[in-house]
Amino acid sequence: MQDRRKFGKVLLSFRQQELIDSDSFYEESEAEIKNLKEALQEIKSLDISEESKLSLENVKRLI
Repeated sequence: MQDRRKFGKVLLSFRQQELIDSDSFYEESEAEIKNLKEALQEIKSLDISEESKLSLENVKRLI
C-alpha cells in the first residue's frame, strides 16, 4: 500500500511539472496491461512441467 502512495505522489508531481500528460499516460498504461494479460494467457496455454509451473506462479506474483 505504501508503494501505491509513493507512486501516486510521483505521478502527481510529474503531472504538476507537466512532464507527463495524464491522458496519454493512462492510455499507455492500459495498452501495457492488455499486452501483459495477453502474454500471461499465452504462457498459461503452453504445456509446461510442474517445476516450470511453480516458477510461473512466482512470476505472476511479481506482476
